Amino acid sequence: MVEPGGGWFMALFGSLNSLPLEELLQLLAHKEGALEIWNLKGIPPTTIYLKPGHIRSLDQNGKPLDPMAAKATLQALLQAREGSFEFLPGAKPKHKVRLGWPVEKVLLSTITLQDELDRYRPHLPHPEARFELAGSSPEDPRFKDFFRLALPYLKRGVSAQELAQALRLPLDQVRFYLYRLQLLGAVKRAAPRPKAHPLAGKLLDHLKALWSR
Repeated sequence: MVEPGGGWFMALFGSLNSLPLEELLQLLAHKEGALEIWNLKGIPPTTIYLKPGHIRSLDQNGKPLDPMAAKATLQALLQAREGSFEFLPGAKPKHKVRLGWPVEKVLLSTITLQDELDRYRPHLPHPEARFELAGSSPEDPRFKDFFRLALPYLKRGVSAQELAQALRLPLDQVRFYLYRLQLLGAVKRAAPRPKAHPLAGKLLDHLKALWSR
């Protein structure tokens, strides 16, 4: 892989079962190229483009992910213990989108976020719990991007599950962000949607049958 002299790096491939992504990124932190990862359960094939010391972009289906989705994907990949990978030295993305994340910093922040999620998991809201806007954008930079993306949905009220689907983010992460935003006073619990009475549904079906004659 690496010549004794240092600089040259040949193609590297293997399994996340034998070399987890955290160790793999540390190994490749100062290299330039594309780390392709596939055979993942519940995660589409993903390419991590690297330049010395930084993550250039995370791509799926040939397109770059926005920062929020990229963070969520990276967190899911760091937890994966199955999957195949190949590093293609020198490869660069064809698009101009750049994350510019320092590898060591993003690894630390992502692992810290996962530790927090695990610690607060017993307190996370139910997937169907509804939230609405209660305050302004939080000062904590970790939650600013999520708040910005969730704002249009929070203005009219949204459940954690609906928000996860709308933003295409893992449900547990959305539950965690909403829980922390509630503690910060940026969101509050909303009243649940009233459930239709079963007799009302039967009456509506009866009327539709009459109208269709």
